[in-house]
Amino acid sequence: MGLLAGLRGGRVEGVVGVVSSVLLATPPFVVGVLLVIVFALGLGWFPVFGPGDGLLDRLYHLTLPAITLCLASAAFLARITRASVQEELGREHVETARARGFAERHIVRRHVLRNASIPVVTVTGLNVAGLIAGSVVVENIFALDGIGSLFVRAILQRDFAIVQAVVLVLVTAFVLINLLVDLCYSALDPRLSR
Repeated sequence: MGLLAGLRGGRVEGVVGVVSSVLLATPPFVVGVLLVIVFALGLGWFPVFGPGDGLLDRLYHLTLPAITLCLASAAFLARITRASVQEELGREHVETARARGFAERHIVRRHVLRNASIPVVTVTGLNVAGLIAGSVVVENIFALDGIGSLFVRAILQRDFAIVQAVVLVLVTAFVLINLLVDLCYSALDPRLSR
């Protein structure tokens, strides 16, 4: 959505801006409840709660929680992508490539996307912390047993060993994701690794 809004502009950019603003302004618990009302209770396409049995059934049960968890992050990433693509389209090297007669597809793929993806990768890494924090609410809405609900139960029961273990797991995951983001930086632009 952000790439389309950045490249096409006009009406597409307006629609993406409105949709992303609405998704960013809506809390995850409201999105979760609306998805349950529409897709689980109204249409009957998805189960209301529970983890499911087996891999495919588990993925089927986790569809609505995953959508609930990712909508706000996807909207934020769409806005960052749009702004980054528009900024790269105005750069001198892009104008030079156009003046040299390169096809627009080549310019976008070779010059715009690579440079525009650096802020997107940064925000993606930072969004992981928000997704982990948001999982507590989503797990409660869909009656799932996950690390978020384990963390809340441990706090309520004053089980400090479990609280410390969960915090250690979350911090380790966050550090590993930041390491992955740094590795992506060097793959996208080797000048950043110096």
